[in-house]
Amino acid sequence: MSNILKVTTPLSGYENNVRNNNVAEQPDKMQIQNPVDPSRVVRPDGRTDANSQQQAQLGLNYDSNFGAFVQSLRDTPGLSEVMSKLMFGGMNNLVESGIGPDTAEEISAFFNLLKMNNEELLTFLKNQMAGSVRFQGPFFELMRQALTNSPTVEQRAAILAFLKRYSDMSSGKHLMENIKGNLADIKKHMFHNERDQLEQLTQGLSHKSPQDTAGNTARLQQQIIPFLGRYIAQTRNMGHIRDLVSQLLFNAARYENGNLDQLIEDFKNLLNFPSFQKSFNGMDEEQLRQLLLNLNFDKAAGQAQWIDKFLGIVESGMRGDAGLENRQVFENVVNSLLLNESVYMPVLHMMLPVELNGHLMFSELWVDPDEEGSGASDPKERVSKLLIKFDIKDVGFFDLLMVYEQESVSMRLFYPKELPSSETDLRNALREILSRNQLNCDYLSVEKSTGPIPVSSVFSKIFERKNSINVTI
Repeated sequence: MSNILKVTTPLSGYENNVRNNNVAEQPDKMQIQNPVDPSRVVRPDGRTDANSQQQAQLGLNYDSNFGAFVQSLRDTPGLSEVMSKLMFGGMNNLVESGIGPDTAEEISAFFNLLKMNNEELLTFLKNQMAGSVRFQGPFFELMRQALTNSPTVEQRAAILAFLKRYSDMSSGKHLMENIKGNLADIKKHMFHNERDQLEQLTQGLSHKSPQDTAGNTARLQQQIIPFLGRYIAQTRNMGHIRDLVSQLLFNAARYENGNLDQLIEDFKNLLNFPSFQKSFNGMDEEQLRQLLLNLNFDKAAGQAQWIDKFLGIVESGMRGDAGLENRQVFENVVNSLLLNESVYMPVLHMMLPVELNGHLMFSELWVDPDEEGSGASDPKERVSKLLIKFDIKDVGFFDLLMVYEQESVSMRLFYPKELPSSETDLRNALREILSRNQLNCDYLSVEKSTGPIPVSSVFSKIFERKNSINVTI
C-alpha cells in the first residue's frame, strides 16, 4: 500500500533535476565515514555530501499517492497528442483495419455529433462546464463564503466534511452502477448454486433518488457482503474474487457516505456555528432536504451524448477489437483522462473535440478560476488563469496561456512553426477577437512554439496542493 502519510512538496524544477541527476556513483568504502562524536552533531554514517545533494534534488516521495500522481503527470503521454492522432485519421485507419461493424457505427455517430457552428460550439462549451463543476449555484457560493470566512479549524473541517458527503450523495447513481458491475464480475467467479443465491440477493438494487441510499446500504451490509464473506471462507478462494470484493467494499463505503439523512444532520450541526448561521440566515435543514431532492444530478450528463459514444469507442479499443497493436493507444487515452480528473489536480479540465465549420480540431482547457486563492464571491474580483491547447487538422498545434483580471486579459500564443501566417496577422486577429468581446488587452505576445507547454509549469498549485479537499473515507 502506498504510504500516504509522508507526502512531500517537491522542489521547483523537479523535472529537470530528475532527468539530469548526474551524481557520480561513489565507490564502496569499508572505513567509517562519520564516526559518532558526542560533543557535536554529525551526519549518519554513509551519508556523503553527494548523496545528500541527490536526496535534496529529488525532493519527492514516490511511495506516496501524491508522488505517484506527479510522476504520472510527467510520464503519461499528453491527451492532445493521442486524441489528435485518433481524430485526424487514426479512427478511419481502425475502420479500414477491420474493426467490428458496431464500433465503426459508433465512430461514425461520434463524428456526426462533433459537427457544429460558432453558436453550437458556445453551447457545447457551456455544457462541458456544467458537467465539470459539481459545486455550483447560489447555495455553494454561500458555502464558499462560509469556508473562506471560517474563524476556526473545526468549522472549516465540518464544511469540508459536508462537501465530501455531498459529493458522494450526488454520485449515488454512478456508484450504484459501479456496485452492480462489481457484483456482476463476482458472479462470474462463483459456483453455480451460490451464483443463483447472489442473484436473488441483488435483485431490486437501484438508485432513483437519494432516498434509496439507506435501503440499498442496509441490503449490502446485512445480506450481500456477509454472504460473500461466508462464500470466501467456505471455498477458501483467495484469488481474483477477493480483489473484486475489495472494490465492492470501496464503492459501498462511498455509497453509504452519501446518505441524505446524514448529510442533513451535518448541515444542522454546521448551523451551530454563529458565522455559518449568519451566511445561511433563514435556511433550515428541511429546506435543504427539499432543495437536494429537486436537483437533477444527471442533467449535465444527458447533454453530453458525444461522451457516451466516445467511451464506447474507447471500451472497444481496450478490449482489443481494433487489434492488439492498437490497445496501447486507447490505454494512453484512459490514463490521461484519469490523470486530469485526479483528486490531486487542483484545476478544472475540459476537452473539446469538434468539427467547426468543416475544420476538425481537438482542444484541451485547464482553468483555475481563482489563481491567487482570494475566495472572492464576485468572479470579477478574482484572477483567473487558463491554459488552452488546440490542434487543428492540416494547420498545427497551438498553446494559449491567458490570465483574466477585472475584464482585462494578458495573453501569450505559441503557434506552430509551419504556420504561413505572420505574427502581425495573428496579433491583429487576437486583438480583434478581444475587442469584439469587450475585453481590454494588457499584454499580448505571439511566439513560435518550441514544444508543448507542460501543465505543471503553468499551475504551481499542482505542487503546492493548496485549496484541496481530502476525499478519502
